[in-house]
Amino acid sequence: MRLTIVIPVWNDPTGLRRLLDQVLATGVFHQIIVSDDASDPPAQHSVPVTDPRLMWLRHDTQAGAGHARNAALPHVTGDHVIYFDSDDLFLPDFATLITELHGQTFDFCIFRHSDSRMAAKGSQSPLAPDDGEWVKALAMTDTPTPLTAKGAGRLCRISAYPWNKVYRTAFVRDARLRCTEIPVHNDLELHWTSFLQADRILTSKKVCCQHFVQRGGDRLTNRTSAERLQVFAALNAVQDALDASPRRIAFAEPFAEFFTRLFPWINDLLEPDLRDDFAASVRQFLLTRIDAPLYALITLRNPAVGARINRALAVTP
Repeated sequence: MRLTIVIPVWNDPTGLRRLLDQVLATGVFHQIIVSDDASDPPAQHSVPVTDPRLMWLRHDTQAGAGHARNAALPHVTGDHVIYFDSDDLFLPDFATLITELHGQTFDFCIFRHSDSRMAAKGSQSPLAPDDGEWVKALAMTDTPTPLTAKGAGRLCRISAYPWNKVYRTAFVRDARLRCTEIPVHNDLELHWTSFLQADRILTSKKVCCQHFVQRGGDRLTNRTSAERLQVFAALNAVQDALDASPRRIAFAEPFAEFFTRLFPWINDLLEPDLRDDFAASVRQFLLTRIDAPLYALITLRNPAVGARINRALAVTP
């Protein structure tokens, strides 16, 4: 396996240097691409690292991590690729997983991660909702194992992260997988269309990386502004793919369950003066994208999701 890592970065020299030191010290990666989203100063200047495997891409205008990932794809020379954020780190089991994947055929392999909030409590695991989906998907295996269709219908519901999957590069290109080029929530489209398009998904319960969540600052997790309202560009892209997919029936309820949990989370995060606009956008999305037959299917399979859709429609901004 020739594995490429794509690292989008914006004004994070400390995190990028820490990650590059780790990545360069391993023998896992065939190619390393840093996709700099208009950092000031440029990332290559603030983190002057050289290595024959390392490629620096530079975008003069900030367009978000989604654009940075998309722009790197044409430069990938590895037969497999992982998108990885500059402020996270790999754990030792990642190298073991890559060894286990050698010679295996798959579109992508999804693995577990450690959330820094759980690590602070002494647990190397994702947050409870995501960890529960792993259990429900029956995907807790020591070695990479094919995910069943039923398991995919559970595991697709975890938080839409870009860095917990090793992709076959040809699959990404042939399926035209992409991130939505918006400031936040840009990874929703990549996550969901991966599940919609993949024919063979492998899973591993190995905890292969640590995701760091920092309170405060200007990291994407902490943004409360109108950028959050652009989430509908990603949701509409997924719904378009879902409507065109032969797997629409299988994934309609999981996706609805996902976005009806996402809406209250965004609402609570938003600045108060944006919440009416957000409620109106939620209503518009539900009214235009969830027709009566689709609503009936969702409600039949998960009445709680149907109830959440009704409550959202009842909110008058």
